[in-house]
Amino acid sequence: MRNLPDLLTLSRGLIALAIAGLGAVGPRALEAVILLTMLGWTTDIFDGRLARRYRKPPTWIGEREFLFDMVMVFAGLCYLVMAGFVRFLPALIYTLVAGICIAAFKSKMITMSFATPLVALPIVVAYVKAPRAALWYAIWIVLALALDWSRFKGVVREFIENAKKLAQR
Repeated sequence: MRNLPDLLTLSRGLIALAIAGLGAVGPRALEAVILLTMLGWTTDIFDGRLARRYRKPPTWIGEREFLFDMVMVFAGLCYLVMAGFVRFLPALIYTLVAGICIAAFKSKMITMSFATPLVALPIVVAYVKAPRAALWYAIWIVLALALDWSRFKGVVREFIENAKKLAQR
């Protein structure tokens, strides 16, 4: 059981591969992608909770948990591009600008700033193309926030603190 947090984190990598792979299926896989996305973010909620419950010191995987999160975000973008919901060139430009800014500033806050619109993009697309899936996702978001409000506040607080540090550079 002590390895469960790492297994949950690793599962996001596999879920991300599945999401990106569904790009080959195209638009008809959107509901499956939304369900996989909700599953992936659910593992994100529980991996940290379990690690704290087991008082587990960070492992190699745990130290890279944010990277697994970003792989999930990028996989969603890959699916949306491959399925034709987002055009390739704007996605490529956004990714390149994000990569340059992230490399230049080496700031989690900058990474989160570029990731946030990409996290929201699947639900926006689903709202238009698969309203039932968008409703599931919206309900999941409300439940996730209710379950983990303190963590959400902590992430927002960390973002603001990192923004202040970056502004002082």
